[in-house]
Amino acid sequence: MGATDDDASGRRSIGPHLAWVEPPDVLHTRIDGDITREHVEELLDALATFPPAWRIYILRDARGGGAPTREAREALVKGLPLDQIAAVVSYGASFQTRTLLTMLNHAMRVLRPGKTRFIFVETEAEARAFLEADRARRA
Repeated sequence: MGATDDDASGRRSIGPHLAWVEPPDVLHTRIDGDITREHVEELLDALATFPPAWRIYILRDARGGGAPTREAREALVKGLPLDQIAAVVSYGASFQTRTLLTMLNHAMRVLRPGKTRFIFVETEAEARAFLEADRARRA
């Protein structure tokens, strides 16, 4: 299933997941089930809508469960623009998903060193507080 714009707010469906831009620098995603290679490719397309010089935050609502398939993990390692992403902040992820994504993060750091931070918190409020603090630190 391809990405489709759902409504005037700019939310787009990526398979069973949703993604939308929160100006100026956040791509917010809501995960609902497992993530396939096709979903990753559509997510990368959404990231490409940001100007190349911008630092982007990915805010992941992971309460809907799911994890990336092996093929999706490979696509993330190869395609995620780490030089453009300030941080990936996940909230509500299960222990299993946090463990898997932590291992993926370690693989990315070995294969493609960069400064992207992968953060896990319990709530959306904690995630947004991290974003604000990180923006202030970078200013």
